[in-house]
Amino acid sequence: MKRSNILFGLALAMSFGQPALAEFPEKPIEMIVAFAPGGGTDVAARSIAMFMEKHLGNGASIAVINKPGAGGEIGWTALSTAEPDGYTIGMINPPSFVALAVEGKAKYTMDDFQPIGNIVLDPGILVVGKDSPYESLGALVEASKAAPGAIVVGTSGAAGSSEHIGILNLNRAAGTSFTPAFFGSTAPVRQALLGGHVPVATMNLSEALPLVRSGDIRLLGVMSTERSPYLPDAPTFKEQGYDLIVTASRGLAAPAGTPPEVVEKLQAALKAAMEDPEYLKAAEEAEIPLAYLDAPAYRTLIDQITGELAETWKVTPWR
Repeated sequence: MKRSNILFGLALAMSFGQPALAEFPEKPIEMIVAFAPGGGTDVAARSIAMFMEKHLGNGASIAVINKPGAGGEIGWTALSTAEPDGYTIGMINPPSFVALAVEGKAKYTMDDFQPIGNIVLDPGILVVGKDSPYESLGALVEASKAAPGAIVVGTSGAAGSSEHIGILNLNRAAGTSFTPAFFGSTAPVRQALLGGHVPVATMNLSEALPLVRSGDIRLLGVMSTERSPYLPDAPTFKEQGYDLIVTASRGLAAPAGTPPEVVEKLQAALKAAMEDPEYLKAAEEAEIPLAYLDAPAYRTLIDQITGELAETWKVTPWR
């Protein structure tokens, strides 16, 4: 048999055993969200999924699947153990996604995931009810010092979430002793604050914008380097004497072992979606704080967060 015929036969056999990249996706993709519907992660996932479908082509369909519980651990574990074929991807939320692994609670490690790209960087905030006696961050800090451990702060995450780490770092920086209450996702902590069940809450900025603007809750400080363009009148913690920076990431990942060419196609679709004028307009209207990072840059960010949390764990374990 001629060499050319042998090579052709091998190529043909390989084509039957390994679908061509151009054919991906051939079936619906599931996008896991590790939190309940209605929170910032869920909103970000549903908005990006529609535009990724458009840019993946081939009649792509992406279904958002909510798997809440255990501060995200249930959904992220499901993602880590899914078949690494590109048909299961999911939203990840550093630093809480990382913190569960750092403290040894998670059934996964960072090596179980293949980053696709970052979508959002959303600063933490501290808020109180509209009728709260605390008119400023300074007043709240003084009240906590006067009654150690008495003031409860509801958080939209679990132990080790960005919000919880923010409370721990505030306690260290200000000499306070706020007591955290973990609600696991945003909607329950918002309701608890509105109902007067907790006097103070922390969540991400995008998750509180409508309630702050309506006057239903009062924002005491933003945990970012600069004031947010969405709420330019809201002071940062730094302005008020506390150099506290807490930002939550929302991005996409696949299970480790997903073929590189599939990851590349998913990353390209994410990038194209985030550059799509229609998506940019929708994100602006929804006030989603976009911050695209490609897969390698997102891996670098995750590694940095992992290192920082490991150091915080040594000093202030949050278990």
